[in-house]
Amino acid sequence: MDGELEKAVAMNERGAVARRENAFAEDPRKESRSKGGEVPGSDSVERQEQSNVMSGGLSYGGKRFGDLLIEAGVISEDELAGALERQRETGERLGEALVSLKLATERDIVAALASQLEIDVFDSGLSGNIDADIVLTIPEHMARRHHALAIEKAGEVLTVAMADPLDLVAIDDIRVATGMELQLQVGLLSEIDQAIGVAYRNATASQRLNEVIAGAKVELNIAKDAGLEEMSEQELRSRAEDAPIVKLVNIILAQAIAERATDIHIEPMEDKVVVRYRVDGVLYDSTIAPQHFHEAIVVRIKILSDMDVAERRVPLDGRFTASFENRDVDVRVSTLPTIYGEKVALRLLDKSGTSLSLEDLGFESEMLRIFKRGITRPYGMVVISGPTGSGKSTTLYAGMRELDRIGKNITTLEDPVEYHLERINQVNVNPKAGLTFASGLRSLLRQDPDVILIGEIRDVETADLAIRSALTGHMVLSTVHANDACSTATRLVDIGVEPYLVTSAVALVMAQRLVRTICPHCRTSYEPDPAKVRALGGDELEGVEFMHGAGCKQCRGRGYLGRTAVFELLELSPELNELIVAGASADALRKQAIEEGFITLRSNAIGKVKEGITTVEEALGVVTEFV
Repeated sequence: MDGELEKAVAMNERGAVARRENAFAEDPRKESRSKGGEVPGSDSVERQEQSNVMSGGLSYGGKRFGDLLIEAGVISEDELAGALERQRETGERLGEALVSLKLATERDIVAALASQLEIDVFDSGLSGNIDADIVLTIPEHMARRHHALAIEKAGEVLTVAMADPLDLVAIDDIRVATGMELQLQVGLLSEIDQAIGVAYRNATASQRLNEVIAGAKVELNIAKDAGLEEMSEQELRSRAEDAPIVKLVNIILAQAIAERATDIHIEPMEDKVVVRYRVDGVLYDSTIAPQHFHEAIVVRIKILSDMDVAERRVPLDGRFTASFENRDVDVRVSTLPTIYGEKVALRLLDKSGTSLSLEDLGFESEMLRIFKRGITRPYGMVVISGPTGSGKSTTLYAGMRELDRIGKNITTLEDPVEYHLERINQVNVNPKAGLTFASGLRSLLRQDPDVILIGEIRDVETADLAIRSALTGHMVLSTVHANDACSTATRLVDIGVEPYLVTSAVALVMAQRLVRTICPHCRTSYEPDPAKVRALGGDELEGVEFMHGAGCKQCRGRGYLGRTAVFELLELSPELNELIVAGASADALRKQAIEEGFITLRSNAIGKVKEGITTVEEALGVVTEFV
């Protein structure tokens, strides 16, 4: 007992010494002031400042940080001297000074530390897949303070990813808090902080749902051999409407709505059920439940959606409305039989989303002027292209808000109607009942419309009717699937419309994508991968201060909050119309358009990176095919 006490006292004394030394390492002038003397000379400052990494750590194994970088060939002796001089002038840490002087990047520093200390580099892609129990081994407040994340446990050894593996104070704190020996990895400060946010958010959500699941096991006595798939419809309904399952499904829905998710995916695996949310266009794991909960969750959702709970062999569709914090959310439900059971996808349509205006969508001032001019014409056609989920419908709805809905008869044909706008007639197409886009458009033209919105042009019949409507005094807004604006102009010809009709009717074509916007609450500068910078913009991004989100509670550790659109608009000039009639390719149209001042998706995305609206990685992700 006495031996353990002596050991604990010695550990605390070492920790106190380390903390005192670390405080001086962060600013060597503190030691001088504490003794009432002058700032130490350059030799003294160098010895202490070299021990300071990006976050203010100490030496490792007797080696100072600057020495490690010199040994790794990242910097020279003269460059280190210059960085130390800047550090004395600005008060920056040595790593920050090296990055500011462009003598090294954060990645250079991480690679050098990993090599010299013989430790691994942290893989930031693992943050969403770490076991909750391992993540919570380190208290969240300590993880954030020391920029450290527990990622693996083997016996009494805990693998911890740190932004600063030379920080003896942090290592000592974590070792005492966990009671385990540590195996270190090193990673970029920005990636570590973002991973911490994701990992602790997932761990907390998993912990909360596990409590509900544990309660359900007790109350319902659910076991692997419960045989839910063999129960009658009445038994299935009874089991799915028990309080614990109801609570579990409610938590899944409430959490998704609170996180601004657009979709929920409930996916059965061989031994588990994975619940994923799509937030700002990206899927995240939210919950993992035992596989034998799957059937009860699916049946509960089917009951809410008024679907056949006993039918598991064919895909089913349904819908219901969920209320959350005085918001009504329309939930569209789709099931799909898989080898391990029914996969359920829920699309969440927040009706409050229709309040967006064109100014909120991300248009540059000149682009906004061109788009408004296009949709307010007395007749003609405006076509928007982009993949599913690129915000085409949102842009069209925002455009219709700009129109005179009292003085004009505006009617839409949609599949399905996603948002509701006052003073607009909205029609849900129903192919099973014979109401298609083409048949609906024929009937609509007898309703004296001024503006027609067609959800999507999919076939030559609909395309031909839309074109002829635009030529006979109607304003037509629609979407097609195409890669870019120039391909959109030729897509209608490919569908089967005569080229001369396209050039006569279409006034404006537009392509758009969505990129995530940097969280304003944790926005900070960073050093992206140079290869990605070159791939996106090359010389155009020379000297730009790149921004990203470090991860915080507001963005739940993701670094992004919300999305904005990237656009390219093409007004069909006489020269472009001649090329279309001549059957020119999309590449030929693009070349001519660029000569006329056309701004491409890539250029628009680069502009948003320069403005600090989004990151290099996001911009590159939506324009790769055009680079």
